[in-house]
Amino acid sequence: MGSVTTLTDQVREIWEEVLGISPIEDDDDIFDLGGHSLTITQIIARMRKRLDIEVSLDDFFDNPTIAGITGIASSLGDD
Repeated sequence: MGSVTTLTDQVREIWEEVLGISPIEDDDDIFDLGGHSLTITQIIARMRKRLDIEVSLDDFFDNPTIAGITGIASSLGDD
């Protein structure tokens, strides 16, 4: 039986790949982890490609955690 991968797990995997840090917790601040506009742009591109989710750079400044970004991404599908 395969494991279910949640949106949070998928977003975490992307953050860990781009930042080269593991593990990253749901409430870790991307800027405290060394993230900046260029790494965030890479995360946005991977989220778009892999998850078909579009978040903005401003979203990361307002919600700089996996929990915050996942919350925004989840609400995008609730039109």
